[in-house]
Parts: sequence; structure tokens; C-alpha cells
Amino acid sequence: MGLKLALGADPAIGRIEAVTSPGAAVAYLNAHPDTDIAVVDITLQAESDGLTLLGILRDAFPGVKAMVLSHYKIPSYILRAITSGASAYLAKDSSPQSIVQAIGDVADGKCLFFGETIDAEKILRIFGSKENLQGRKPQGLTPRELEVLQLASSGYSNAQIASALEISVNTVDSYKERIKSKFGLDSIVECVATAAAKGIVTV
Repeated sequence: MGLKLALGADPAIGRIEAVTSPGAAVAYLNAHPDTDIAVVDITLQAESDGLTLLGILRDAFPGVKAMVLSHYKIPSYILRAITSGASAYLAKDSSPQSIVQAIGDVADGKCLFFGETIDAEKILRIFGSKENLQGRKPQGLTPRELEVLQLASSGYSNAQIASALEISVNTVDSYKERIKSKFGLDSIVECVATAAAKGIVTV
């Protein structure tokens, strides 16, 4: 309600609606295709979390710009939000003025990414470079390479990764070679260890 009041005080912002679950968000966007921006929390009621909702918005509603407003400042959450299509990530201890400004920047097509209380340098180190950050590719990894690396970090064999992603084992090998090249390392185990230390994957 506080956020709605802050946004409602800005004459440039039109209709504002709040929903509490991913299903309700999808239903609302289907009924209101002219919606410009979705401000997503990480913790939602039922079904799935806000990070999962970001992927749904990216795939099903490409015309809707998404940003995250959450009390979580966990690097892995921020990384996943960015790679899932969020144009900004702000913590709830941000000032109301900065939140309104961020929404305006996202509406204008700017990639704000971080609020005033987020350690942007830490996130930059995870991605490896500003170019990787702008491209939403941690360490330069493509979304599929990131999937392969995460599954490898979870102990999946090549055959299990191939089955999970519905690709061939040879393709898995190819992805792993690319991952090793991008990390500049000789083994996928070293890549997993480095990625885990940076917060790119969870073990």
C-alpha cells in the first residue's frame, strides 16, 4: 500500500494494481495487455516465487518490462533476476523517491539494474565485466551454458544433463568445453568451484 501511495503521487504514472501470486499476475496481464511495468517481489503467495515469475513474464509477456523490489540482497538472487530479464533490482530499504525514479528509468528503456543499497561492484565481479552484465551473461555464459553448469554443480552426469535438457551427450560435452574456455580453466570441476565461489551457481 505504501508503494501504491508513492507511485500514485506521481502524475506520470497511470493505473496501478497489486496482485499476490504469479497466477494472479498472469491473469491480470492477460486482461490488461497495455501494462508497461511489473514490479516483482521475490516472496509471493503460493505457486512459485518472484524469480520464477520473471521467467514467465519474459517468455509470455515480452512487452512488459520487469523489475524487482525485494528485501533480499543475496547475489545469487540478483544474478537470477537479471538473467531472467529484470531491468532493475532494488532493495526495499531504498527511498520511495529512488523507487519511483527507477520505474521511470525502466519505462524509458534504461537498464538501471541496481538500487542505492545494492553492492553493484559485487554483482559486477560475479558477471566478470560490464559487457557481460549488460548482456545478462555471468562470466559470458549463455543461458544454456549456465543451465549445464548448474546441473553439473548439482552432481548430474553428462547423460543426466542430456536427459534433463533434452539434448545429446555430445552437445553436453560441447557446452562444457565452451564453459571451460570462458572460465579459462582445464576441468569442469574447477569451473563449478569457481562459479560457486562467485555465486553464479549453487552446489
